[in-house]
Amino acid sequence: MNIIYFDDQCLICNRFVKIISTLDVEDKLYFAALHSKIADQKLAHRFDAVDSVIYLRDREVYIYSDAVIAILKDLHINVTLLKLIPLNIRNSLYQYVAKKRYLFRRNYCEIPDARLKMKILK
Repeated sequence: MNIIYFDDQCLICNRFVKIISTLDVEDKLYFAALHSKIADQKLAHRFDAVDSVIYLRDREVYIYSDAVIAILKDLHINVTLLKLIPLNIRNSLYQYVAKKRYLFRRNYCEIPDARLKMKILK
C-alpha cells in the first residue's frame, strides 16, 4: 500500500492531497496525517523529526522533494526536469516553502469528497 503522510493542518498540504487524489485515477495512493495512529504504526516514529510530506511506497520511504518526485512518478507524470535540479537545491526550496506554509491559514474546515474520504487512513 502506498501512503502519503501529510500535515493535515496545512492548507498547502491539503490542496496537494486533493490534487494528487484527483490525479490518482488508478486509486493506488492513500493518505494519512503525519500525526496519526497509522503513521505511528507504519513509520514506527522513525521520522518524528521530519516535518515534511513522507511517502511510503511498499517498503521504501521518501521525504522532502524526493517524496514529491516519487509521488508524481507513480502518477505517470514526467519528472525528468525536476530530477535535473540537484538534490540539495530541491530540498532547500522544499524546506523554504515548508517553513512558510503556515502563513497560508484556512479559516474553515474543508470537507473532502467521498472518493478522497475513502482514501484517508486514520
